Amino acid sequence: MSSVPQRIQRLANDFSKSVAKLKHEISPKSVHHLRTTIRRMESLIDYVHPELEKKQRKVLKELASLRRRAGRVRDLDIQAGLLDAIANGSTAADRRVLKDLLLRKRERQARRLAETVATLRRPRLFAWIKASVIAKEVSPNAADEAANPLDQATAALAKLATKVHSSDLKPKRLHEMRIKMKRMRYLAEVAEESADQLRFLEQMKSVQDAIGEWHDWETLAETAEKLFGDRMNCALLVEIRSLYSARHSAAASAVARLLAQYAPPAAKKQPRSSNKEQSAQQSAS
Repeated sequence: MSSVPQRIQRLANDFSKSVAKLKHEISPKSVHHLRTTIRRMESLIDYVHPELEKKQRKVLKELASLRRRAGRVRDLDIQAGLLDAIANGSTAADRRVLKDLLLRKRERQARRLAETVATLRRPRLFAWIKASVIAKEVSPNAADEAANPLDQATAALAKLATKVHSSDLKPKRLHEMRIKMKRMRYLAEVAEESADQLRFLEQMKSVQDAIGEWHDWETLAETAEKLFGDRMNCALLVEIRSLYSARHSAAASAVARLLAQYAPPAAKKQPRSSNKEQSAQQSAS
């Protein structure tokens, strides 16, 4: 792994390039790159600086605000792309109506993102990064094996596997998993490159992609519900609901398989009490 200063410097350069591109055009690629770069910066800074001072938290809050603003544009770009993938001819008219709505929303959110980028005080931001992060080669507990970012990410996933069961992967739970797994993946990226690290990242990306695709269809379904929910048997809405349901099943299955791999042995096999044992427990209570 390159040193922490080298890594944060690369991320800072990537961030600067993304911001420069967005000043000229709010393109889907630049918006996506900005968001992922900020996510990686946040994870690395959190690893190096687990405890931040008030001024430092304020700077990170500025980054997070920009990431969320870019996220609104990104969501609309993805929804439009999903809509284009629906080829059912009977939905063409409704698809045009929904596409126009998405484009209008996208234009409004892109304008707000451009305004935020224009007022971003990058010199102050990068001055803090260099002073507080790049100057700090490793985290205070880096000598401790438990501080290894890959070990931390793996332990966090194992802990999650003891708390979440495959029967409890409803939408709300999947949303939580999506956010937590993103953090684990970006944390693992900080670790030294190895076969274990690459395998972990590949597993996480595969599951994240499945959850992300479900989330994207969920977002499109919510938008379509607001527009067509009062119409009986709207063909477009029926198809979007069907695709959303299928993606939910795929995401839940992917998460369940991953958690099964990382669940501690004791958590993998928890035999149920026999009927006689249950009857005895009920009688005693």
